[in-house]
Amino acid sequence: MKKILLGLVLLSFCSRFQAQSIVDLNDDAESYMEAHDYERAYQAYDNLSNKEPKNAYYIFLKGKCTFHLPSRKQEAITLFQKAYEMEPKEKSILLNLGKAYHLNYRFDEAIAYFNEFLATNPDKLQKEEAERLIENAEYGKKIVQTMLEADIRNMGPPINTTAEEYVPILSADESVLIYTYRGVNSMGGLMDEKFKPAPETGIYSEDIFMSKKEKKDSSWSVPEPITQLNTKGNDAPIALSPDGQTLFTFRSGVKDSGDIYVSHLEGDRWSVPEKLKGEVNTNYWEGSCSITADGKYLYFTSERPKGFGKRDIYVAEKMGDGSWKNVKNLGPEINTKYNDDTPFIHADGVTFFFSSEGHKSIGDYDIFYTIKKDNTWIEPINMGYPLNTTDDDRFYVINAKGDKGYFSSNRVTHGGNGTADIFTVSPGILGEKPILAMVLGNIYGNGEPINAQIEITKKSNGEKIGPFTSNAKTGKYLVALTPGENYTFKVRATDYDEQSEDLDIATLTKFVEIRKDFRLLKNGYTDTVKSKKLSDLLGVTDTLKKVSDSLPVTHTNSSDPCDGFKTLDFTALKNKSLNDPAVYEKLLAIGEKICSEKMVFKVQIGAYRHPENYKWDKLQEFGTPETVNYPDGITRFTQGKFNGILVAEEQRQKAIKKGQTDAWIVGFIDGKRYTLEELIMVDFNNKDISLFNENLELLKDYITYK
Repeated sequence: MKKILLGLVLLSFCSRFQAQSIVDLNDDAESYMEAHDYERAYQAYDNLSNKEPKNAYYIFLKGKCTFHLPSRKQEAITLFQKAYEMEPKEKSILLNLGKAYHLNYRFDEAIAYFNEFLATNPDKLQKEEAERLIENAEYGKKIVQTMLEADIRNMGPPINTTAEEYVPILSADESVLIYTYRGVNSMGGLMDEKFKPAPETGIYSEDIFMSKKEKKDSSWSVPEPITQLNTKGNDAPIALSPDGQTLFTFRSGVKDSGDIYVSHLEGDRWSVPEKLKGEVNTNYWEGSCSITADGKYLYFTSERPKGFGKRDIYVAEKMGDGSWKNVKNLGPEINTKYNDDTPFIHADGVTFFFSSEGHKSIGDYDIFYTIKKDNTWIEPINMGYPLNTTDDDRFYVINAKGDKGYFSSNRVTHGGNGTADIFTVSPGILGEKPILAMVLGNIYGNGEPINAQIEITKKSNGEKIGPFTSNAKTGKYLVALTPGENYTFKVRATDYDEQSEDLDIATLTKFVEIRKDFRLLKNGYTDTVKSKKLSDLLGVTDTLKKVSDSLPVTHTNSSDPCDGFKTLDFTALKNKSLNDPAVYEKLLAIGEKICSEKMVFKVQIGAYRHPENYKWDKLQEFGTPETVNYPDGITRFTQGKFNGILVAEEQRQKAIKKGQTDAWIVGFIDGKRYTLEELIMVDFNNKDISLFNENLELLKDYITYK
């Protein structure tokens, strides 16, 4: 009898313990969702659905998490299909099932589910959402048919890590990169919503990090936090002046939804950020901005009322006292009834980038650009696929020359790992490239770097631009000038003789970079270094262009064993999924012709965050797998090393027959891993760069400055 009673007591205790466990898991999952920590929320709902496999709600919420986890987005379809089978009366699942197909570029199936959802007579907001998603899908079907010819690359280490890096901003000459970091090195560690330590359920706050381009090899230095700008709250850089001397940041706290601050580089330290004076900041959210090269106008984003949508883009004018006033909405040419954000005005003053949920977006935010002509913005142009995806695509900036763009994304293609990383894309702009003169260099006083002012005047009307200042420690300065004018430079510093020079770019038709050092003198000092005039340097720049255009072209004989490969056309395979058997068969049909000394193929048999869970006993006859722990935290297992796709495919089929049904082929070039889809987009790296390197060697004799 005692044993029976003891058993009942234990059973009752275990039942209460299990119930409490589910309650705790549910509370944790909700906390993670509120903190936007979707990976931990996914794991929590996964545990809950395992404990209660008949509970469709947990499967549904697990599916919602996958919307924010690119590495899991294919799973979204399966999860919502399962949830709908369990709860067919819950029509909202149809909307999410449509989103899952849309996220995976299966637009026709997505549209079918959106229409099925609309037939259930949803409320007004859900109806509008479904109708907008149908528009996105229709745009998506068109845009993905024309693949953007661009080279998209993950910046890799030391910039990107297993933490989150996003919102890149850079100086016009690409010498400085500043960005937002969120991870284990964030100030304050894991914190709750009140910014108090919470090591179990907290999240990391945003911090500002900076890297500089090394002069010796153009690599990026190991990033460091800008400690004088970071707090325990969220601190994020949102804009940098073209000369890299003025930094705009975003700050939010417990009692502050978010405002724009400004800091100035004084030598090698940033000043304490100050909230912008004037009419930019309000009681509503303001969180993105971009300043024109002349420092006169600030484009920014705000959620203030009476806009076209919830989040609109505005422009403010700088007053003589340093405040920002005369705020104007950019109007319906830019702003839509949806959200519009992340403005970036190029140094040329007329090329404008932003992200929008409206216009012709293929899903969530897409990156658009427009040009100001006759004081009016032309219709915004979608930057195309694969730069834009069905996920959020924002925070796009480009260098002054326009040949390289920088953006952040949590994509898993192009070397991404599913967390926010910073990528580059070349070219940085479609169509016409920016036309401007970027003048940069250093200002010296009696041979030493000094803080000086540069005042620039338009000779046509006397309008003054600036003043610009040089850095007190390095003497560095940078100004960007638009064509169509003859400018006068006046360089001043206390107690030094003033210098004045003219620069005529009235007929400039291309981007030019002019490196010019100004050397001020006082007290009879004689400077032995002679500097060329701006006008002379402009002539050197033109000569350099002519020399580049007239370089000889070298032709080679066709004895190269890979010549047949160079004639292959991969166009029919681009923007196609290799999961489609017909597409994969087309690749295999020309596989034997793919040829490169530096390229090898391996069969990937597993990819795990917890590699100890993977058992490969069934494949041991093919040898011990090569195991590599990648920076994204995923350990990948491969077998074999093959010079061609067809022999790799033979090994893949062997692995499949042994039960490894998800085995697939990956390529390696100079030791770097690529998916077959990525290799298709660059024609399996079929690029002959030897001629470019030879021309670069010839050019060095004409480059008169470092």
